Amino acid sequence: MRRWKGYALVLLAAVLWGSLGIVGRRLYAGGLSPEVAVTYRSLGTAVFLGAYLGLVRPALLAVRSRDLPFLALYGLVSVGLYNLLYFTAIRLIPVATAAVLLYTAPLFVAILGRVLFDEPLTPAKWVLLLVTLVGTALAAGAYDLTQVRLNATGLLAGLGAGFTYGLYSIFGKYGLGRYSPWTLVLYTQIAGTAVVAPLAGAAALAAPLRRPDLWPALAYMILGPTLFAYAAYLGGLREIESSHASITATVEPVVAAILGAAVLGEVLAWPQVLGIALVLGGVALLQVRTSGGPPPGTPSAVRRAAGSPL
Repeated sequence: MRRWKGYALVLLAAVLWGSLGIVGRRLYAGGLSPEVAVTYRSLGTAVFLGAYLGLVRPALLAVRSRDLPFLALYGLVSVGLYNLLYFTAIRLIPVATAAVLLYTAPLFVAILGRVLFDEPLTPAKWVLLLVTLVGTALAAGAYDLTQVRLNATGLLAGLGAGFTYGLYSIFGKYGLGRYSPWTLVLYTQIAGTAVVAPLAGAAALAAPLRRPDLWPALAYMILGPTLFAYAAYLGGLREIESSHASITATVEPVVAAILGAAVLGEVLAWPQVLGIALVLGGVALLQVRTSGGPPPGTPSAVRRAAGSPL
């Protein structure tokens, strides 16, 4: 039962992340740059969550001094560096290509989960990885070869984004052996802000404060696809393997494609529909194959792997 709860939380996170494209369109149309949007996303989450925890659950603000380097690295790499690499990729190569490279993340997670947490790497898991990767490629529109442009820097940035995105699960599995998901979200977003805010510029960051028409979109971006999505993902990661969580999260581009069609009137071509079916089928099969009992890489296993005395 706890595993099903874990999958449900990860699916919730993926749905919230999938809605980010809709709100992002609104913010970009309002003149915000990606760097400004990402800074508000991280900084707003840190401020809101920090204030809430300070008033309601102050114990969750406490961290051990010896864990500060880990928390800083977690946020700098999996929030700050990830965003920089992904936005670099979409500037240099088509968005569809960047999205496919981003969703090499489950492959990295599966390999690292095996090495660090002794999570099984079975033939069935390799098949599911392949199915979901092909599905995300089709759902993102990467089948249109006329849109493919080869750019070495862009390709490397896209792969780097996939790797750092995958590290969110790996770092998270380790951190959950020590802290609440809310604590991890708070400190990773603080560290991520330190990376992206200097790139946005003070004048650009001040501009949205004079745009009340953008405040609802900013508020949703902070609360939905960031605060609650990351907390839900980490909550799910407590109950299931990191590789299973990463594969399940490939529902995100499916949600983005469906919302694009429903809200923005974007037309889904038949290869995209096939891709959506592959991703949903792969994720459903993954959950059907899941057996009961505690998964490898649960917090107790993570603490043993990390050498933690907790």
